[in-house]
Amino acid sequence: MSGIQLMFVGSGGGRQVINLSIASPAYNYDVYTNRGPTYVAGNSDITVTVSPGVTVGSTSTGSYAFLVPSAFSPTDTVTVINQGVIQGRGGDGGLGGRGPGTNTVNAGSAGGAAVYVNRPTTITNNGTLAGGGGGGGGGGTGQDGSGFQGPGGGGGGGGAGFNGGTGAQGGLTPGGPPASRGNAGSDGTSSAGGAGGPGKASPDPNVNSGAGGAGGGRGASGSSGSPAGGVFSGGGGGSAGAYIVGNPFVTYPATGTRQGPSS
Repeated sequence: MSGIQLMFVGSGGGRQVINLSIASPAYNYDVYTNRGPTYVAGNSDITVTVSPGVTVGSTSTGSYAFLVPSAFSPTDTVTVINQGVIQGRGGDGGLGGRGPGTNTVNAGSAGGAAVYVNRPTTITNNGTLAGGGGGGGGGGTGQDGSGFQGPGGGGGGGGAGFNGGTGAQGGLTPGGPPASRGNAGSDGTSSAGGAGGPGKASPDPNVNSGAGGAGGGRGASGSSGSPAGGVFSGGGGGSAGAYIVGNPFVTYPATGTRQGPSS
């Protein structure tokens, strides 16, 4: 949090002017928590500036990267000037399919939301607001209709985010040799989803395992895992996180780049 700075300047009419600066990477930034000791409820004008080249993210898909809660007084004003990137966490990839007898395969998880607003707020977006990408689904396990067991499915890739989603392991049939484990998916990064783990070949091409799905990019859903050469399908891709929750509260003098759904 060393890159978060506060500057207080008194303004005309007795109102408090509070300028907050995010000058280095930050996570789960709550404007109210960072309002500072000079805040006067109902008599404060708060401006938060995210510097160019700075990314504000989240440590989990269940929490927001940047929050403007309702705790402020209705007569306060809150302005956000985003010149960097505010981005949700990427969803994790789904575990590759594994047997025997059934296709135990996981879907990718949903990406996290970037911004939460629960009071009137002005956002001048000169940068990017992006939901976390959804995780890729796991690939189907290699198994035919008679129960012949092939290799495990590839793991799904992690979705784009800050932090990026975690790529999943490939599937491994309980008691099977380590060589039969499917290939792992790759982690997502801030700018891109991770690749899904490739499928594995079997001596019987009908039971080749399926590849894991790729993680979604910024504000995009993950891809489904590929079906196996036999009878089993891959897991579904995770949905994209929202770039903002609470959009009706927001006025945008500049919209910039906004990636993902909103509500």
